[in-house]
Amino acid sequence: MLDADQILHFKQHGYVILRGFIHPDTLQQWRTQFWGHVGADCDDPSTWPEDYVVKDFAVEPDFGSLPSMQDIVGQLGDGMFAGGGGSMLVQWPKSDKPWQAPTQGHIDGYGPGGWSGGFMLGATTYLEQVTAGGGAFYFWPDSHLPVQEYFRQHPQQIDGSFTQRQDWDEKGWGLFSDAGPSAPQEFTGAAGDVILWHCFMCHTGSPNVNARPRLGVFSRWHRSDREEMKWDIPQDLWKYWGI
Repeated sequence: MLDADQILHFKQHGYVILRGFIHPDTLQQWRTQFWGHVGADCDDPSTWPEDYVVKDFAVEPDFGSLPSMQDIVGQLGDGMFAGGGGSMLVQWPKSDKPWQAPTQGHIDGYGPGGWSGGFMLGATTYLEQVTAGGGAFYFWPDSHLPVQEYFRQHPQQIDGSFTQRQDWDEKGWGLFSDAGPSAPQEFTGAAGDVILWHCFMCHTGSPNVNARPRLGVFSRWHRSDREEMKWDIPQDLWKYWGI
């Protein structure tokens, strides 16, 4: 469970970091599963694939089913958040160019299938240590607040029609991330550290110029009643949360 200070940080900044959250035994299971699935030697770069998305694979036990994670999701969602899982996204090393910070971050829920609606909470963890320049999850603290305000002013655009604005070609996702009041950050840390992030917090991947791959496990939760509430943009950002 999150304590009062962690909840306050999450509400104010759109994220909270939990150091050493995943047990080492679970991390070792996940690493063994991953390297076995891709059929590669973890210490031999010549055997490594290049795919960002690891197809037909999920860690077991899945990220969201860990009892400690279920406790937190139940606390944040007041029992109304569904989903979880544990999809893998890998940033393989590409050290032929200097590291450059991403210029824009996006918000999830607007994939190739269109707007899903009702997405609430994301979580990211690593199977190995990730240092600066190592393909870290890259995020814009506090950006959930101006994104919320944008959709309060343009509620009809929650369906993704903001991409049809006349200035979209110029601004792109910077429409949201450029409005964030704080400088973006890399989520660096040890294997098993976790970042919890609000659905309106802008984020993206970042280049990996280090020697080791960035092995990221991502989970997302939506409201179980999302079909009933997904068009509502409440004045209170936390109306559909338990905090």
